[in-house]
Amino acid sequence: MASSTTSCDATGVPFTLLGALLTAGPAAWPACVGGGRAFLRDYAQRGTNALLWAGLLAVTWVLLLRVVALLRLWALGSRIPGPHALVADPGLAAVLRSGGDITAFLSKLHNSYGPVVRLWAGPSQLLVSVKDPTLVKEVLTKAEDKLPLTGKTYNLACGRLRLFVSSFEKVKSTRESLKIFLNEKLTIGVGPSSFIAIDAIMDRINSIMSKDILDSRSLSQHMAFNIIGATLFGDAFFNWPDAVTYEELLMMVAKDGCFWASYAVCPFWKPSYRSYQSLCAKLKILTEDIIRNSRDQNSSLHHFDRRSYLKSEGMIKDPNRGVLGETMAGHCLHRTAEGPISSEEETCGNIVGLMLHGISASANLIGNILARLILFPKLQEQLHAEIVAVCDESSDLVVDDVVRMQLLLATVCESARLLPAGPLLQRCSLKHDLDLGSGITVPAGAILVVPLHLMHMDASVWGSDAGQFNPHRFLKKDVDLGDILSTPSGSNGMNLFTDSAKTESFLPFGSGSRACVGQKFAILAISLLIANLLRNYEVQPHPSFSKEMEPEVGSSHFHHLPNPKIIPTKRI
Repeated sequence: MASSTTSCDATGVPFTLLGALLTAGPAAWPACVGGGRAFLRDYAQRGTNALLWAGLLAVTWVLLLRVVALLRLWALGSRIPGPHALVADPGLAAVLRSGGDITAFLSKLHNSYGPVVRLWAGPSQLLVSVKDPTLVKEVLTKAEDKLPLTGKTYNLACGRLRLFVSSFEKVKSTRESLKIFLNEKLTIGVGPSSFIAIDAIMDRINSIMSKDILDSRSLSQHMAFNIIGATLFGDAFFNWPDAVTYEELLMMVAKDGCFWASYAVCPFWKPSYRSYQSLCAKLKILTEDIIRNSRDQNSSLHHFDRRSYLKSEGMIKDPNRGVLGETMAGHCLHRTAEGPISSEEETCGNIVGLMLHGISASANLIGNILARLILFPKLQEQLHAEIVAVCDESSDLVVDDVVRMQLLLATVCESARLLPAGPLLQRCSLKHDLDLGSGITVPAGAILVVPLHLMHMDASVWGSDAGQFNPHRFLKKDVDLGDILSTPSGSNGMNLFTDSAKTESFLPFGSGSRACVGQKFAILAISLLIANLLRNYEVQPHPSFSKEMEPEVGSSHFHHLPNPKIIPTKRI
């Protein structure tokens, strides 16, 4: 006869909760289980221990993968020429802390270690500087991604967007759309949307300068803000009462974006960070407002969307296609969003990102040109004579006129060569190692930089006067400035030179798959703006700055241009 107490053998104990529920209940459980509550308590302990062990194994596995990746980074990085450093290069750290000249620091390293130099910015941060033009071209072609910090900065300042994300694959179609849009703005045709309203820009600048004397940097910022705003929003931008506030907010947001994005965890507990978020929120509200105004008044954004998409699909042909017509292809910038980001949210974020990036790059070049005009008054006279010779006083300047102003285009290109938007062109490959033709392997995740100042002032490429401002170098027989308009299909840069070494060394707007899509627009639009300025005004420095600028005129290097106050005098 069976015992009333079931044996506590392995088959009698319900080790799983499901097994326990499938039995006849606690009364049928073995006595050694101790009843229902004891079993559930024992099961909870077993389950908790199992989860803890699983978590521990998962964390250990992740850490092990990180350690393996770090060891691999160290192993591959140690094969690249560079100074010895176990954790971080002390020389680089000293330059970054003091805000020193990183170009001069990299120049010394390249002289010691060759065209490719590696530096450790931290235990897991490998920085590789490439100077050789051939290798630079290869790097910019293969390294398609931006630094993660770049995408994080734009996300923090602009909200969720796709135009400035790090991964090239995610941003490729949107970049093509933007390229269409900017090229269409340069199309020579009829209608108010064919180009920005230069006269309206000059009227707004005049109203600002009637209240205060601006220095070259402030004036260039105002000019860049208006030219980018007019491009994106059309005539509605000049009738917008909040334009001044919008410009101030943009500059405040741009100033601190990289600082707050450098935090691994957003410091929400800091009042200054919450204030920055408040500024970003106000900027978004104003951006949504000007987008609505633009759509209501001239529908420029919708016009661009539809035409760009149809042309990219080959569904229509533009009857007013000009010399830029062959370069227009791609999808619309404000296409229907994929994934969790709404179309309106993406549009707003992309617009803010375009304003921040466009103003920064354009203002740098415009300020550079204004400073050159002050330092070289004879050049200003020559430019004015060229403008008058090309275009009558009664006629409006158009893009075709600017293309005929060779000295003006040469001045813009030379200014961009000597003082590009930043000292370093930064790229990375997030997923794949880069095998360069020189036999060097750059591990995935490494920061690749191209020292633009060293490339643009290489005496072996540009001659013994590489460090001097000489726009006539762009007027030689081996240069065709007309290629600004006729970049071959598939090219991601401006092939102005017959000499391949100069072509590969002239990178004011980058090169490769992540080259600036607005480079032609920037050069031609800024040239048109400068032409209108010099046609109607003579740019003179404030008398108080004349003596300070005299030593600069005789200097052969202009890494740090003066920032004179400017007094535009109306030409009679």
